[in-house]
Amino acid sequence: MRELSLEDLNAAAKIGGPSTLSEKTMLEPAAGPEGIVAPAKYVDDKSATYVFEDRFVDGQSKKTVLIDSRTSQNNRLEDYISKAIKEGHSVFSKMPRIQVTYQSDDGAGEVREEHYLDVDLPHRAFDAHIRVGLVDGVSTSQLPQYIEARNSTLADMRAIFDLSPITVAMGAWDSTRNKNQLRIASSFNGEIIGVLANQEDGKAVYRAGARVDPVAASIKFNKSEAQEIENAIHDDLSEKTSGSFAKDGKGSTIGLGAIPPTAGRNSSLDGIAVSSVIRTHVLSFSTLRSMSFNAGKDGDEAIRALLAAMLLDAMAGSNTELNLRANCMLRESAKPLTVLDKRFGEQEELEMLTLDHADELLEQAYQQAHDKAGVDWSGQVLEVEGNQLVLSHASDKDSEND
Repeated sequence: MRELSLEDLNAAAKIGGPSTLSEKTMLEPAAGPEGIVAPAKYVDDKSATYVFEDRFVDGQSKKTVLIDSRTSQNNRLEDYISKAIKEGHSVFSKMPRIQVTYQSDDGAGEVREEHYLDVDLPHRAFDAHIRVGLVDGVSTSQLPQYIEARNSTLADMRAIFDLSPITVAMGAWDSTRNKNQLRIASSFNGEIIGVLANQEDGKAVYRAGARVDPVAASIKFNKSEAQEIENAIHDDLSEKTSGSFAKDGKGSTIGLGAIPPTAGRNSSLDGIAVSSVIRTHVLSFSTLRSMSFNAGKDGDEAIRALLAAMLLDAMAGSNTELNLRANCMLRESAKPLTVLDKRFGEQEELEMLTLDHADELLEQAYQQAHDKAGVDWSGQVLEVEGNQLVLSHASDKDSEND
């Protein structure tokens, strides 16, 4: 088998080229087949649950559990890009981006700054933290450069691409705008599912571990004592914890005393047994081909190839770590299968994409876009001052929709 090449990306950037590149990786619990994994939890009637569904696996309908959603897999690619920028990646660190900076008092009289890149924010270039911020004293929403980017269309995406390439690559929707709501479909799709070990009646495990307190197993305060302790650590407690402790005086509320192990439905979801775990990634060249950049035929194709190379590099980077969440330790059980889907049902299996090779492809694609489309990345950053009203009304309470 051969490796994916820049020529492949160039062919896929042309109208009528290959439709997708797909990658399938077989995984298993790191503890072995007898281990359990903790899938993503969802809220159903205010209680946590897993998402179970039927999937077509190996030619048969199988009961499965969703371990990592499409949104989560997108986030993992974004996390890799964010780290690559901060670590000085040869291409990503030079990519134009938007950065929002909030200033706050650290409690010791020093000003602390928190920086958030467009790749870190959920709506990327269209995120509210950017829109309500200021650039040199001017509202970002009134900035001509920003307005031009938001006025982009699929027929001419150059302005938004020059301002925030990650928004074009990963997709976004300017959904709160009263008109010209640019909607960019994500060219990447991925998820991780587990095939249930028990196809007759897949059951989640409910249990909670014990906590041992070497000082005392049980600690309970009367109302005045609880108030005295609450006053001493008030700034350290969430509003919810503070109210609960003041009401019941239980030491366990603030982390004092032992907690016995529990099992059954009154405990927490702890995991589920699976016979196999499958991770799929899909890069849609067709989605990339729906966009033009006012750079002529060759220039548009070069920018599409660059966007594809960005996503492939992020895929390879996110694949290097299988750190999903607590109690969900996975390992690769087989070599990933990478397939280039061509026209008329033809497919070509390729060598798995390593991070070194993905970095090389990205450097080649950037140089090509520089030569053919005038793409010039030199670390341009649109610096946005975060609106202090956001911080003054920020809370650690659950979100408004919870």
